[in-house]
Amino acid sequence: MKISRYFTLRQLRGLERAGDVLIPGTDASPCFSGTGCLDHVDRLAAYLNGDDLDGLRIVGGLFAWWPRWAIRLLFSLCAYRERMPGTLGAGLRLLEIGVKGALMSLYYANVTGEGYCGPKVFDIIDWHPRIVLRDGDHPSPAVPSEPIAFQDPSPADITRIFVRAREAQREIAGWPLEKRLEIIAKLKQIIIDRQAMILDRIQQETGKSRIDALTAEIFGTLDHLDYLGKQSRRILADRKVPTPLALMGKKSRIYFEPLGTALIISPWNYPFYQAIVPITLAFVVGNAVVYKPSHLTPLAGLVEELLTAADFRPDWVQIVYGRGAEMGDALIDARPDKIFFIGSARTGQQIMQRAARHLIPVELEMGGKDPMIVFEDADIERAAAGAVWGAFTNTGQSCTSVEKVLVHESIAEAFTAAVVRRTRQLIQATDHDGRADIGPMTSPAQVKVVAAQIADARAKGARLLTGTGWDDQSTLVPPMVVVGVTPEMMLEQEETFGPVLPIATFNADQEAVDLANAGRFGLSASVWSADLSRAERTARAIVTGNVSINNVMLTEGNHALPFGGAKQSGIGRYKGEFGFYCFANIKSILIDANSAKLEANWFPYTPRKLDLFTRLTTGLYSPGWFSLVKGMIAGLKLEMYTKKLNRREE
Repeated sequence: MKISRYFTLRQLRGLERAGDVLIPGTDASPCFSGTGCLDHVDRLAAYLNGDDLDGLRIVGGLFAWWPRWAIRLLFSLCAYRERMPGTLGAGLRLLEIGVKGALMSLYYANVTGEGYCGPKVFDIIDWHPRIVLRDGDHPSPAVPSEPIAFQDPSPADITRIFVRAREAQREIAGWPLEKRLEIIAKLKQIIIDRQAMILDRIQQETGKSRIDALTAEIFGTLDHLDYLGKQSRRILADRKVPTPLALMGKKSRIYFEPLGTALIISPWNYPFYQAIVPITLAFVVGNAVVYKPSHLTPLAGLVEELLTAADFRPDWVQIVYGRGAEMGDALIDARPDKIFFIGSARTGQQIMQRAARHLIPVELEMGGKDPMIVFEDADIERAAAGAVWGAFTNTGQSCTSVEKVLVHESIAEAFTAAVVRRTRQLIQATDHDGRADIGPMTSPAQVKVVAAQIADARAKGARLLTGTGWDDQSTLVPPMVVVGVTPEMMLEQEETFGPVLPIATFNADQEAVDLANAGRFGLSASVWSADLSRAERTARAIVTGNVSINNVMLTEGNHALPFGGAKQSGIGRYKGEFGFYCFANIKSILIDANSAKLEANWFPYTPRKLDLFTRLTTGLYSPGWFSLVKGMIAGLKLEMYTKKLNRREE
C-alpha cells in the first residue's frame, strides 16, 4: 500500500476495507482493492476541504478495526437515512455522500496501482468518454516533454534535472516530517526483505566478501535508517532558547528548515551505504536530491528501484550516471543549494573551487592516513586482531582504514608477530557463503597506486612481511604488512586506500602523538591502552575528527556521533545531530508582541537616553546582585523615558 501524505496506513486500510465492501468485484471486474486505485487517494484528498478530509480520516481509522459485516451493515442503513432521527440521519447522509462518494470516485476514475495488470474499469463497462468540440474549436496540440538523459547527461539535461528537483522540493516540503519518516520506515523494511538481492549487486560490482558487504553496507544502512526514525522528531523540532533579560517579554526560537536541493556525490568503495545514508538524511530534513554515484560502482537502477518501492515520488531523488570533469562542473553550475561530497582530497578541492564561484556551501569528507597507537599495556592479541581488521576490511578501501600502526617498542616484536600470523590466515575471494574475509580491490586505478607505493617503499629500504608474491597488477592484492617505513616514502605521506599495513615503533607518549599528527590528513585514529585516562589524553592530542579507544573504525558505527575530518580530510560533519544540520537552514526567530510600544534603542537618540543606557549596561553585566538591581532600575527609567519621548514626538 502506497504511503499517503494525508492518511495514515491504518486509515488507508480502513478505506480499502470499506471499498471492498462497496465494490466486491465480479467475474468480469476487479474488487476495489484489486485495482490499486487507493494509491491515488492523495489526488482526491488535495481537493477536499479540511472538515471533509478529517471526516474521511476518522471513518478510515474506525473501519480499520471493524469486521466487514459491520461495515456492510452500516452502509445498508444508509438506505434508511431519511427515516432516522436528525443527528443519526445526518451522519448516515455524510457516510453515503462523503465516504461512498470518495471511494466510488476513485474506482470509477479509471486509475490503477502500479502492480495492476488487468483491464481497466472503463474497458470493462465499455465507457469511453471524450470531449466533443464545436465547429471551429481546436485543442492545442500536446507538447511532449523532452526526454532527459540520466546517463552521461548534457548540461541542458542537468539544467532540466535541477528544474525538476526544485519543483519536487516544494512537494516534499508539503509532506510533514511524520510522513517522511513513514517512507523511511518502509524503505528500511524493503532493504531487510531484499538484502540478499542487494548483496548480490554489491558483490557483483565491488567484489567484496559477503560478510564485508553485509556488515558495512546493509547493517550500517539499516542502523542509520533506524536512527532517523527514532531521533529526527527531536532533532528537527522547533527549539526554544533563552532570551536575555534586556529583551524581557520576547521569545526566541530556532527553526530547522530544508535548504532546497542537495547535490550528493559518493565514491565507489561503499556504493550502497554511501548512497542511501546521505540521500535519506537530506530527504528527512526536506530536501530534494540529485545523486551522482561513482562510475565504477553505480549500482544502476538499484537505488531507484528501492526508493520507488518505498513510495518516494518521482523527482524527489534523481540519479545521474557518468564520469568526467565536464559533467561534474555542469552539476555544480546548476547551483544546488548544498553540495555533499565523499571522495579524494584532489577531487574535493576541485569541487570546492567550482562551488566557490556560486557561493554554494559544501560538505567534504575526504581522504585519511589513519594512525593506530598501541601502548605497552594494551592487550596484544586484541590490538593485533583490531589492526588486521582495521587495515584490511574491505581490502583496505576505506577512508578510515588503519594506514599506519605506531606500537610501543617494548611490545613491537610480539605485536608484529601476532599481526603477521593473523594476516596470513585471511581468506581472499569473492564468496557467497561467508567463507572469505576480504575480496579483490575494486578500482584498477587504485591498484596502480598501491603498486607504486609498495615499489617506492621497497626501493627505499622497507620490507614486506606478507604479500611478497603479488605481481603488482592483479586486483587480488594480498594483505601486506610492511616494516621499515620512513618519512620520505610515499607510503608514509599519501593515502594508500588498499590492503597495506605499515608498522613503526615509538618510545614516549609525545613521540606517538607527534608521529600520529605528522602529515596532511586527520580523518580518524585509534588508541589502545589499559589506562583509559592515558588513552583519552592521547585521543585529545591527536588532530583528527574521530578516535576509537580500544577499538577501531568504530566511531562511524554509532550514528549518533558526527563524522568528518580535520586538516585536509574534510570540511563539516554529517551523521548524528550535526548531520541533520548540514542539510538544514537553521533559522533564528525572535518574537515580540504586536503592540504600540517603541523600543528604547530606536530613534531618536538623546543625551538622557545615552546616560540611562550606560547605567543599564554597567548594571546588567557587572558582578553582584546590587549591580543587577541598579541596572534594572536604570532599565525601568529608560522605558519610562522612551514612552515620554515618543509621546512628545507624536
